[in-house]
Amino acid sequence: MANEASVPLPHVQGPLSGYRVLDLADEKGQLCARLLGELGADVIKVEAREGDPTRHNGPFFRGDEGPDTSIYWWAMNAGKRSVTCELRLEPGRELFRELVLKSDILIETARPGHMASLGLGYESLAALNPGLIMLSITNFGQSGPYRDLEATDIVASALGGHMYLNGDMEKGPVRTTAPQAYAQVNAQAGVGAMIALYARGVNDGRGQYVDVSMQEAMANAMDNTQQTWDIRGINPIRPGIRRNNAGQYGARYLFEASDGWLTALQVGGLIGPGADRIIDWLAESGEARGLDSPAWRAKLTSLQPLSDSDRDYVEETLNAFCKTRKKDDLVREAQARAAGWAPVLSPHEIVENGHLADREFWIRVQHEDLGESFIYPGAPFRLEATPWQQRGRAPHVGEHNHDVYGGLLGKDDAELRRLRARMVI
Repeated sequence: MANEASVPLPHVQGPLSGYRVLDLADEKGQLCARLLGELGADVIKVEAREGDPTRHNGPFFRGDEGPDTSIYWWAMNAGKRSVTCELRLEPGRELFRELVLKSDILIETARPGHMASLGLGYESLAALNPGLIMLSITNFGQSGPYRDLEATDIVASALGGHMYLNGDMEKGPVRTTAPQAYAQVNAQAGVGAMIALYARGVNDGRGQYVDVSMQEAMANAMDNTQQTWDIRGINPIRPGIRRNNAGQYGARYLFEASDGWLTALQVGGLIGPGADRIIDWLAESGEARGLDSPAWRAKLTSLQPLSDSDRDYVEETLNAFCKTRKKDDLVREAQARAAGWAPVLSPHEIVENGHLADREFWIRVQHEDLGESFIYPGAPFRLEATPWQQRGRAPHVGEHNHDVYGGLLGKDDAELRRLRARMVI
């Protein structure tokens, strides 16, 4: 049967073209599946008859909550196919097993043991399809005392250590607004999937089980903080607008401009061997506050640490200088003087950023069902021979039932009507 749906767009040049992924995931795995689809895989989102719960994650297009208006759903599930399949019923599980026979990778995020309780654990599915790679992405992994605990992004950010490093010591830990635990576990699960797929090719076509923990994904994204404690006995701190320098407060690196904020390392370059360039800039503007004196120049260009009072004076000088100027003007001049300054961009400014526009990063995706198109992020990496490609909008609930069950599994219209009547699809 012909594919009558408008998505996903074809991508025959992708490195994963010809592979198929079954997506049973929540927030911990939907981005992983989407990325595999953008590399060419046929990703089939398997949903309950009422639709996946994340279709009700806000915000919503024009504030109108519904299964097809969640902007979250759009972002995480673009370019996939959607089928409905009631796994709470044995006929639904049988239908799912048929899909497994036609697939290479299964991504699921249920509690440990839940898939096995349905007769869909790795051992039983691998007996049907020995080449299957099954990714189980859970809050804390398949074993250990936390394995059955509930968690969302904020819980994993806390238990993974990330939250402790964000914010100000006087105000307590802060969660990053964009869900970093979900982002990390999706990205690391994608790496696990690719390694398992490669291993299958050199292991006589046999797949394997991949156990992914969201807490461990966050703990892996903590730079050297664990080693700083293990080796030096120093617990890194929340630096606020300063740098965290080996567990100690460093110099301030965030400064307020007239139209926002900017980051300026080493107090904008005023501390270190290249300080003369920034001192000259302040002096040319008449706002050096004495930092252009020989004594201050010698002090700032040396590698000796400043006293707290001297550092405060330097920071106050640069902060006063920045507050009367626009951040783009400041950054442009600072970069011309070889200083590491950068604007702090808002989401609005990122979308309108000239550099990203020049690289054609943003992609306009057509939602023909709404008669409009919307900006989506572009390629997370650029492969010359086997390119990434955006595959179109996210699917409606069960939009591809006919395509998948009819075209892929060969079921005729009468059988599809029976499955609907039995509330299987």
